[in-house]
Amino acid sequence: MIENLLLCVGAQKTGTTWLHAQLKDHPQIGFSDVKEVHYFNTMHNGSILLTTRKVEYIKKLIENNRFALESYFTKLSQGKPVDEGIKKLLSPVNDEWYVNHLKTNKLYAADFTPEYALLPDDGFENIKNVSKKQKIIFIMRDPISRAKSAIQYYFQTHNRDINLATESDILEVANKSFILNMSSYQDTIKKLDQHFSKADVLYMFFEEIMEDKKAKLEDVSQFLGINIQDISHENLEKRVNTSNKYQFDDSVNLFLKSRLVDTYDFVESKFGYLPSKWSRS
Repeated sequence: MIENLLLCVGAQKTGTTWLHAQLKDHPQIGFSDVKEVHYFNTMHNGSILLTTRKVEYIKKLIENNRFALESYFTKLSQGKPVDEGIKKLLSPVNDEWYVNHLKTNKLYAADFTPEYALLPDDGFENIKNVSKKQKIIFIMRDPISRAKSAIQYYFQTHNRDINLATESDILEVANKSFILNMSSYQDTIKKLDQHFSKADVLYMFFEEIMEDKKAKLEDVSQFLGINIQDISHENLEKRVNTSNKYQFDDSVNLFLKSRLVDTYDFVESKFGYLPSKWSRS
């Protein structure tokens, strides 16, 4: 079992990659080899991202180092010690795999997977089953701006030029459930409040982070009880995982506004204000 688990559960396109870059070398935080493990969304939301990644690694191992794989199975059949890296790669994905996958030799074992924002109740309970203590960070961004960034990212990752897409093409993507649900923060916030104590969840706003990055990193360090001096500021202003601005048609803006207006009302009610750069229009 993990002693202290640090999760950044989203939302996607809200600066989680930037925060990971600031914390990845902190001596009290141990990250997995990849930023996004995708374990809990694989187990509870049917995601294939983790399975696909494992298959790709195995294919590379077969193509580039077949001897190491053959040696692994020979030693395994003989009861001899085997390569731990290959063992981890070939082992079944379950709670034991997840615990062993993370680096637990530091104060925190960390996993930054934005898709965890959409976990069902049993997914958040699973988090508590594999760890004694949890610290959860959830970053929000203006819902419409976040959705539009996610739409651009969708076209990019599917090798489609959004500049060549029709209005109908873009509206079709905008209406996909994972685009809208990731910008509808109500459900995530309600579940986090239900499953974790108030002291163990840090809510942040992307726009406020970008306005004063150093101050927000200090908030994170206080939340985690780690030394702010150990956070490198070399990459403080470095932009990561960004995309070029695209001018969306009014029809897309109006569609997103109609679907996400309740999120603005909920966030304002929950936190007592909306960030100044959030706009319902």
